[in-house]
This record gives sequence, C-alpha cells and structure tokens, in this order.
Amino acid sequence: MSYPVDLGVLQAGAIAVIIAGVALVISALVALRRKRPRSSLLRGGGGLVLLAAAALVLWTATLVQTYLGLTGEIRAAHVVVTPVADAEHRLEVDLTLFDEEGVPAERSTYRVTGDLWVLQAQIVELQPWVNALGFHSGYKVSRLYGQRLDGVATGQDHVLLNGGDRDFFREMTEDRWFTSPFVRSAYGNAVIAMPGEYDVYISRDAIKTRPVE
Repeated sequence: MSYPVDLGVLQAGAIAVIIAGVALVISALVALRRKRPRSSLLRGGGGLVLLAAAALVLWTATLVQTYLGLTGEIRAAHVVVTPVADAEHRLEVDLTLFDEEGVPAERSTYRVTGDLWVLQAQIVELQPWVNALGFHSGYKVSRLYGQRLDGVATGQDHVLLNGGDRDFFREMTEDRWFTSPFVRSAYGNAVIAMPGEYDVYISRDAIKTRPVE
C-alpha cells in the first residue's frame, strides 16, 4: 500500500521556525533563572514572535495543502488496450504501473476476455486533516480483468497485481483499516473503459482514467 507524502516548503520552513522559537523561549527561561531579566525579555519576546509567525504560516499552508489533498491526483498507471485480431471479445493490455514518485515500476502485457478492460485498486481514504499534513490517501492497484458489453460472464480468472487484495479485504472485515481518527474509509474501486490509450490516476478517494490525446 502506497501513502505518498507531499510536505510543502512552507510547512517545513514553519516547523524550523517553531523549533527556533521554542529554543529562544527555553533560553529566555534559563536567562531568567540566572537573574538576567533584560536578556530573558528579549529572547522570550523574540521566541513568542517567531512562534506566532510560524503558527500563522503553518495555518495558511495547511489550508492550501488541505485543498491539494482533497483534489490532488497521483498517476498510478498507463494503459494501452487493443482488440486482438481475429479473436472476438479478446483484448491485449499493455500495462505500466508507477510508484508513488511517478516513476515506472513495472510493465507487462496481458490478454483478457471482454470488450471492456477493468483496473481495480484498493483505497484507504484518510481523514481531511491527515491529507492536510501532506499525506495522500493510501492505494494499491490490485486487479485487471475484462467485461463483455453484452453482459455475458467472461469465465476468465482475474489478473492479480502487486500481490492481489485478499489480505486487504480480510483485514478490512476485521476492522484493521478503520484506525480512527486517521482513516475515513477503506474499499475497492475500479475504472472500466473501452480499448484505447489511457493514464490512470488515484485521487483522495477513487481511481479514475483519462484518454491520452
């Protein structure tokens, strides 16, 4: 399961300023114990100013990151699907999976039965405040299979990817994924599309696909 992290520059900078502010406040308390009130006042005042400024920056950055966490997407796969010549209801699927950094991790070619291709993923939807800290919802692409337009069952086993999803759903029934207050929900989600070339994305709560122009 991948949990991409996007810690912004503003958050990192604000955290550094908070550390500096806390250091100044501690230094002020030490100076006060040594009976240096003027030095203590200057350091303590400076520390409190830094803490206030950092809190304001962190709050602003968190609002921005919350929006990015709610609407941001991660490219998870690239799919090229073509009908197999002289074979009815058969598709060839060239599938490239990407890691959380957007780097191609695995490329394979499969043949599935059907007129439509289906790519399924497991989604662990995090609470909005966890997204605000820079964490993307967890995901793993887990199944590839085909469907027929006429609704007839294909009779073909699914292609399991990344170790499949058996353990995920078993643990979900035991409530292991519902670790409140961090996780909002956990479930399987899929995209279904006609043959063509597509990029597949994972958002905060779903897997989706867009045709490549």
